[in-house]
Amino acid sequence: MSTNKGSRSNSERSHSLPGSSVAQGGFGVVIGAALWGLFWIPLRFLDDQGVTGLWAITLVMAASVIPAGIWLIWKNKLIALQSLACWLIGCALGLSIVGYFIGVIVSDVIRVVFLFYLLPVWTTLAARIFYKEPITPVRLLVITTALLGMWLLLGGGEAIPLPSNVGDWCGLLAGFCWGTSLALIRGKEDVNAVGLIFTTGTAAAIIAAVAGILVLASGNTALAAVPVVDSWTLVILATLVFSVLLLYPSLLGQLWGAQRIAAPTAALLTMSEVLVATLSAYVLIGTTLNKVSMVGAGIILMAVLIDIAMQYKQANQS
Repeated sequence: MSTNKGSRSNSERSHSLPGSSVAQGGFGVVIGAALWGLFWIPLRFLDDQGVTGLWAITLVMAASVIPAGIWLIWKNKLIALQSLACWLIGCALGLSIVGYFIGVIVSDVIRVVFLFYLLPVWTTLAARIFYKEPITPVRLLVITTALLGMWLLLGGGEAIPLPSNVGDWCGLLAGFCWGTSLALIRGKEDVNAVGLIFTTGTAAAIIAAVAGILVLASGNTALAAVPVVDSWTLVILATLVFSVLLLYPSLLGQLWGAQRIAAPTAALLTMSEVLVATLSAYVLIGTTLNKVSMVGAGIILMAVLIDIAMQYKQANQS
């Protein structure tokens, strides 16, 4: 393992939480990704209220900036926004979020989700390029196993899901941007996690709004239909509540946690999003959860546990 400073977590542990910095980071990513797995709920609500597609993404991502901005002002941390890395990574994450949801809207959901969750591949390659971390056979086996589990969880199929349209490519690009960002933010103490939420929300809202205007001008009302809303007061209040209770803590957990653990491990832990999304949809709206899906979920959990065990063993040897 390289001793390059960037390849190791140099972020301090939170004294208000139990466990080491790495354990706290892993827990943060799991909880944050799990909350992200509930993100379909506010989007579904906004859709029912008449705010659909790119406008819904614009609204919720703009709302995420508010609690982040309040925290930065309260803690006198606005200087965090002077970091170029904070804005560059935030723009990449914002592009990832918008690309992911465009893909889900316009293409086959299963294929787009799977293509996005190739991100352990991108994080592993990025860690190799930026920090000279070795790509071991065990790491490749863990990633392959996790992707197999993901494919089974999503229902499987007769062929490998290769990109076949714009939506698929958006999903693939989103995974690449998110995975590379996870690798870049590890151990960067000059990149404040809340500042990163601010830049990510700002970038995503702007990208989604610009895309919405361009798409609407092209006549595509399915992706950017003009909102028809009975009560904007209800929509705005609900969006703010969703932002404070769901979106802000989700992003904080994932980004704060990713600074403390290996990027490939963060990518694997992020798969908890799909587990929670699948289970919550099954419980709340009665979507199908068959035996194949349950086997896939079990395989993902097995792969994640193996990776965590590898990290624990490596930490004890270093």
